[in-house]
Amino acid sequence: MENFAKSMREKILPDCFELKKNPFSFEDRDEFMSIMDDAQSFLSYVQRVSGILCEGCYSDVFYSGFLGSYAFALWFMEFDQDNWFQFDDVLTETQEYLNSYSSVSHRRELRLIKGSFPPMNLDLPVVVDYENLTVTVWTGELRD
Repeated sequence: MENFAKSMREKILPDCFELKKNPFSFEDRDEFMSIMDDAQSFLSYVQRVSGILCEGCYSDVFYSGFLGSYAFALWFMEFDQDNWFQFDDVLTETQEYLNSYSSVSHRRELRLIKGSFPPMNLDLPVVVDYENLTVTVWTGELRD
């Protein structure tokens, strides 16, 4: 997560793009799994820890890092759709982030909470890391 954020800031994103990560950790694997295995519990958890209202929302779950990397790269492109950065460059970073795990049980999956979330009124990307028992809520803002 740290490497991904740093790489995006240093290689891809312009200075006017603010990328924020909000990681939340679990100590207990059983608790983590029970929340991740139930869609409503997952949305309630994200709402509780992040303060972002998820009522009436649902999430698209990308179990595959391959597919998730495309969806995450597309999320970045939705900010401006012009020449701030290239899709292929963003895709390279999202692929490395979501596909660098040793086994399926240690995967990172993208869960895209569907809605219109501030500050940019886009969906909310959340990465679930099964190896480190973390949930990371990503937000971004383009100030141009």
